[in-house]
Amino acid sequence: MTEATTKTPLTEEQKQRRRAGRVLAFALFSANYQAENPGADKEARKAAWKTARKGHTKIAMKALRQLERKGFALSAPMPAEAAE
Repeated sequence: MTEATTKTPLTEEQKQRRRAGRVLAFALFSANYQAENPGADKEARKAAWKTARKGHTKIAMKALRQLERKGFALSAPMPAEAAE
């Protein structure tokens, strides 16, 4: 029998990077989708995002990696209660 391997939990930095990639992917998808389908409703956009999410996220993560190699970084805004 093979021994079950446990994945190493993600660090907080890795979680934030993935979240930034997903947000970037949705922003790019949304802009393109609205330009191509100006009369589409929210439900149609949600259905289209569900089918396109994996591919767009992969592209956004590559773009994020290229930006990081050039010295740019994306960061999430501080929550309001932490900023006070």
